[in-house]
Amino acid sequence: MHGLNFTAIDFETANSKRGSVCAVGLAKVQDGVVVGSASWLIKPPRSVGEFAPRNIEVHGIRPADVRTAPRWPESLQRIQAFAGSDPFVAHNASFDRSVLRGACAESGLPVPGTAFHCSVQLARRLLGLGSNRLPDVARALGLGGFRHHDAGSDAEMCAAAVVAIARRHVLHSLDVLWPTAGPAAV
Repeated sequence: MHGLNFTAIDFETANSKRGSVCAVGLAKVQDGVVVGSASWLIKPPRSVGEFAPRNIEVHGIRPADVRTAPRWPESLQRIQAFAGSDPFVAHNASFDRSVLRGACAESGLPVPGTAFHCSVQLARRLLGLGSNRLPDVARALGLGGFRHHDAGSDAEMCAAAVVAIARRHVLHSLDVLWPTAGPAAV
């Protein structure tokens, strides 16, 4: 699958404010093969750093878990170094793009111009499932189980799902996987 290159990305947040990033997961795909992954906890920006019980219930990350974690500026540098010039693919890209924007705004940083593609939209268009939640997409593609709402596991599954859809439909580049609309910039 020469030319199928992207970095899958997933964020978790401490509360309903999009800038309250508390975890990131990344999975790098080159020529249709996952060649690397990374994930880490992030100490949310102070202004939006309170953890909501609902969010803790979803992802299990607590304030004590991020006490010594890197803050957003360092994490953004690590994300950019990992992804290089790759576009991002996220399952529900509007959420992950808004987290990146929000964390940058809360930290006073410029928002990178990295393109985003959405694997929910891809699944909706090509799989015809009743639900396009990541666990349902993974199950439909025969990809097995994973730890949903663990940022690293979600990013790896997002990458695997996009590669599986590309193989199933013989679509070997991002241009043909998302033909109608160009990537949305951050």
